[in-house]
Amino acid sequence: MKLVVLLALPATALAASWASVFQGSHLEGGELTSTVSTEDMNGCIADADKFLSKPSDKHRAIEHAMDHCALSRKVDDKNFVCPHYRQLLNAAFMREPTDRKFTSKSFCAVSEGYVKDLRSAAKIPNMGKGSGAKFILGKDCKPIVSASLAPAKTLPSRSAPDFWYALCMNQDCAHFLPSRTRWCTQNHQPTHTASVCEAVRLFAHDEVSVFGKKELNADEVCGMYSEFVEDSHINVEAYMHVVHGKPHHVPSPENKDRALASAKMKNDAKGHGIRDAAGDPVKSFAATMVPAGLVLALAGFAGF
Repeated sequence: MKLVVLLALPATALAASWASVFQGSHLEGGELTSTVSTEDMNGCIADADKFLSKPSDKHRAIEHAMDHCALSRKVDDKNFVCPHYRQLLNAAFMREPTDRKFTSKSFCAVSEGYVKDLRSAAKIPNMGKGSGAKFILGKDCKPIVSASLAPAKTLPSRSAPDFWYALCMNQDCAHFLPSRTRWCTQNHQPTHTASVCEAVRLFAHDEVSVFGKKELNADEVCGMYSEFVEDSHINVEAYMHVVHGKPHHVPSPENKDRALASAKMKNDAKGHGIRDAAGDPVKSFAATMVPAGLVLALAGFAGF
């Protein structure tokens, strides 16, 4: 299959060619383009205004967003939604500069754009059908993965993130220049953005810690993508619930420690609020004066 040739290319080269296609697809001069609806953007800004009272760097902005989530009446004690919200925000802002200050509008330009992209997580060609919770892994996935691995039969788990990134970026060769695709019989618009490929690589990287050092067969590699689609859907559901108040279908974890984790998030949020509201206390002149008795005692000791 043609994928064998494409997957042999360095991931950095693929990323460079892909970036030229999607550069500025969501942000142009710091402003949001038409890829995100006005309704979603306005709804996000209204929500962000509640926790971003002044421009903040991405780490502090996400922290404020999480505190708002933990204390939100929309979430109440069902704070198992908030970690999924955090996971999505962390991925959305992963490549944003650490020194950039985000306002409500620029914060939402990043988060809403990423959510828009992540809705295409299930659209990597030939991998399956459906989307979100209704995604079904296709019968073509295993043959494609096997052909891409040939002559090897398995894939080292540590190579899974780069493997999925390259396979995702392939796009049925739609992103290559025509002069380099004379052999290609596919002709369609890109089905997803580079953000999806970054997301599947990040997910696969986390999965490696679960698999440990082992060899993955084609079924396991395909299963990783199926789990990525499900995870992406859950994260988007959590985001839409927290930000836009949409009903969610985030599964409740069967974990007895969930209540403790929920309480901890709320305590952390309140602690952050106290920290951020605190300033250097104003000392009165009287408070800075040395007591008269102490002055006399010191004077006597010095022999005055």
